[in-house]
Amino acid sequence: MRGAQAARSPSTPKNKPADTESRRPLSPTRSRSPHTPQRPSLGGSPNSVFEEDAEDPEESRSTGFWKLRSDVARFYNSFRFQMFVACLIGANFLTNIIEKEIDPHGIKYANEFIPLEYAYNILFAVELLINFYAHRCGVFWRSGWNIFDVVVVTIGLVNMVNLPLPTSFSMLRMIRAFRVFRLFKRVRSLKKIITALAHAVPGVMNAFLLLTIVMCIYAILAVELFINVGKDCHDMNPIMAPSYRGNCFGDEYFGSFSKSLYSFFQVLTGESWSEAIARPVLWWHTDPWLSIGSAFFFVSFVLVTGFVLTNVVVAVLLDKMVDSGLASEDIAPSPAPHHRHCSPEADLHKSPIPVEAATADTLSCCLVTIESQIRQLTKASLEMRADLDGAKQEMREQIATVLAAVHDLGHQRREDRL
Repeated sequence: MRGAQAARSPSTPKNKPADTESRRPLSPTRSRSPHTPQRPSLGGSPNSVFEEDAEDPEESRSTGFWKLRSDVARFYNSFRFQMFVACLIGANFLTNIIEKEIDPHGIKYANEFIPLEYAYNILFAVELLINFYAHRCGVFWRSGWNIFDVVVVTIGLVNMVNLPLPTSFSMLRMIRAFRVFRLFKRVRSLKKIITALAHAVPGVMNAFLLLTIVMCIYAILAVELFINVGKDCHDMNPIMAPSYRGNCFGDEYFGSFSKSLYSFFQVLTGESWSEAIARPVLWWHTDPWLSIGSAFFFVSFVLVTGFVLTNVVVAVLLDKMVDSGLASEDIAPSPAPHHRHCSPEADLHKSPIPVEAATADTLSCCLVTIESQIRQLTKASLEMRADLDGAKQEMREQIATVLAAVHDLGHQRREDRL
C-alpha cells in the first residue's frame, strides 16, 4: 500500500525523462536560437561570457555604426597590422634622421620631405581612428599610450594644416622626433622595459636623493674652501691666469652654490675634472698640507659618489626592474589598476579585444605570475634548507653532549664499583 502511495506522490514525476530534460540547464555547446550570439569561452564558466555581453548594451548591438567593432578590433590587434604600424613608425623615424642629415635647415629638399610628412600624418591619423573605433571610449582613454598617440597625431595634423599660431608654437613641430616612442606600445619586449622603468622610478628616487645630498654637502664646503683660488688673476703678475672667459678660477667654478654644484657634477661625470678643476686648486696652495687636503677632498668625492653611490643607484634600479618585471601586469591589453593577479575570466571581461586575441594575453599574464610564484617557492625552499641544516647541526651538538654525559656517567659508575 505504501508503495502505491509512493508511486502516486506529487513529488515523483510521471514522465521523468521529459521533466529531466526541461529542468536541465541549457549548455553553451547546444544549439541556440538564431538570435542568440555564440562566442567561444576562455576557461571557467562559459556562461559568464554571455552574461557580460548581456550586461553591455554597446556590445550587444547587431546593427548600426558599431556593428563591425569586433571585426575591426580583431583586425587592429592582429600581429600583421601591429607590425605594419611598427614598421611605419620606424620608417618615419628614419625619414626624420635622413632629413636632418642632408637638409638641416629644411630648405633644400623641402618639396621631397613635405609630401612624406603629410603621408605619415594621414596614415597615423587613420590608424588612430581605427584604434578608437575598435575599442570602447572609456577603455581607449584609460590607456596612457593612446593619450600619447592622440597628442602626437594632433600636433602633426596642426602643423600640416598650417594654422595661424604664434611663433612659439612652431616648436611643436619637433614633437615628430617623439613618434618613435609609439613603437614601444607595439613591441612587447620594449613595452616591458618601459613598464619596468616606470615601476622602478619611485625606488630609484631615494638613491638619487642620497646622491644629491652628498653632492650638495661637497658643493657647500667647496664654496667656503676654494672661492678665493686665483683671486689675483687680474693683477699685473698673477699666480694663476684667468680663464679664456676672463674669469678667475675660484669665482668661475666655486663662486656660488649653483656654480660649485655644477662643478662637482662635472667631477662626477669624469669630464676633465682632474686637469680642469682639481689640479689648479692643488697648485694654488703653497702649503703642502693644504694641497694634500684638497687632493683628499676631491678624491673622496669621486670615491663616494662615482664608485659607491652611483653603483647603489644602478643596483636599486636593477632590483626594482627585476621585481616589477616578474609581477608586471601591463602585458594584458588594458588591465584594471585594482587587479593584482592574473585571472583569465576577469581579463576576458575587462579586455576590449576579441576572445581570440585575449587568450594569448591572459596566458602570458598567468605564465608571468606562475614564474614569479616559482621563484618565491625556490627562495622559500632554500631558506627552509638552510634552517634544516642549522637544525641538524644543533641536533648533532645535542647528541654529542648527551653521549659525553652518558660516557662520564658510565665511567663514574665503574669507578664507584671499584
